[in-house]
Amino acid sequence: MEILRQVFLVFHLFGFAALLGGVFFQLRGKDPVTGSYMLSSTIVQLVTGAGLIWTRTSLDLPVMHAKMGVKLALDVLMAATALIGMRNKQPWAFYAVGVFTAAAAVVAVMWK
Repeated sequence: MEILRQVFLVFHLFGFAALLGGVFFQLRGKDPVTGSYMLSSTIVQLVTGAGLIWTRTSLDLPVMHAKMGVKLALDVLMAATALIGMRNKQPWAFYAVGVFTAAAAVVAVMWK
């Protein structure tokens, strides 16, 4: 079970890296748009985050439910905003996904 938790963690970090890396890459251009990679990365974040909570619970490791609730809310906001941005091609959605991604990273690292 510990190996599965580590696999979930690695893919969770891959999803985060794809999101934030894509945001930084597109900021170099003139017209950043919300791409399908953002939606798929947020889905990876949601699935692997749920998997991490499940494996931590199964291993009797502590889970901070309030923190996980905030991260879940941020991930759902990221997914919904990425979907809206893909359909409507609104620039605000691109920036909102970037802000939600950064906020999720801050919550993950700073909330102890």
